[in-house]
Amino acid sequence: MQLYYTPFLYIIALVYFVVAPCIDGFIFTKIHITSLSLSSTSSSEMISDEVLFSSLTNSRIGTIEDASDTSIKPEGVIPLIMHSLNNNDVPSKDAGLRLVWEFSSEITKHIFKYNITEFIESCHETANEFPTSFYGIAMNGKSWEVETDINRVGGENGWIATQVMKSISSDGRMRRWQWELRKNRRPPCLDCWRIENIASSDRNGDFQATDRGDGWSD
Repeated sequence: MQLYYTPFLYIIALVYFVVAPCIDGFIFTKIHITSLSLSSTSSSEMISDEVLFSSLTNSRIGTIEDASDTSIKPEGVIPLIMHSLNNNDVPSKDAGLRLVWEFSSEITKHIFKYNITEFIESCHETANEFPTSFYGIAMNGKSWEVETDINRVGGENGWIATQVMKSISSDGRMRRWQWELRKNRRPPCLDCWRIENIASSDRNGDFQATDRGDGWSD
């Protein structure tokens, strides 16, 4: 009896400590490589934002040179900006916010009197204080996804484009964002796309609030 009992225990131990973890690890990896949203996984399956975002095929951190690249289409702007803000300090401190500044229209720069330092400080303050703000979502949020195809006003040659993005904040609240992009029609950077406006939805995801009379709030 002893001759059969000991090998049996070895087999059980081998399956439990060697085979099972390998199988579980394979399943774990596959789940997160194919996932498009951090919120789609349970707490036992969660991995870091950096690992998940780097596994996506359209994941790329932008560079300052991208802002003057006329080959970048409007549908490529949102992923580029969001991945860069999600990794704000890569490859250098506040590189993501500096990229946003370069992609911003003259309206944003005029508001901050063309002072990029004030712009960056304001973004950090907003992100830290308001989780559902755009910078709170982009820099600290749980997930985001583009919900609609790009809408080129006036057709393929139109110089205004809009697109809607859905996001989940760090505290689990949902917001939608309507991006308005405009193509430069004169130098400098003729034909480059710029961020004109990013409009926030209410807590229900609507851009025209329907529940203000019932105590609407963010």
